[in-house]
Amino acid sequence: MDYFNDKPQLIEPGITYFLNESLKKSHIIKEKYHNYLFNFGMLLLFIIILAFILLYKYKGKLTPLQKKQKEKEKQEYILTKIKNFEIAKKKAHQELITGLPGWDSDVSALNTKLVY
Repeated sequence: MDYFNDKPQLIEPGITYFLNESLKKSHIIKEKYHNYLFNFGMLLLFIIILAFILLYKYKGKLTPLQKKQKEKEKQEYILTKIKNFEIAKKKAHQELITGLPGWDSDVSALNTKLVY
């Protein structure tokens, strides 16, 4: 009378095996789907990054005409700065030809303050 010592089961052993195997298959299919999706996403990201790098490299280079124009603009800028410096130096030298500092007396300072 071993009939009373067996544990009761709600479903048959064949059904539990069938459910376990179907869950394993669905897990494998799900992993495969996620792997394909991840790989496709990484490939797309790689292609986008590569395209931006190549586009930046291509657009970053100047043509020989643009290089000459940029060099000419640089030379003109330097020459104008030198010319402005020489003009300022000449003007400062002509203002005080003796090199003495300016003379401001108290009376002239008061007169300049009173004039509106």
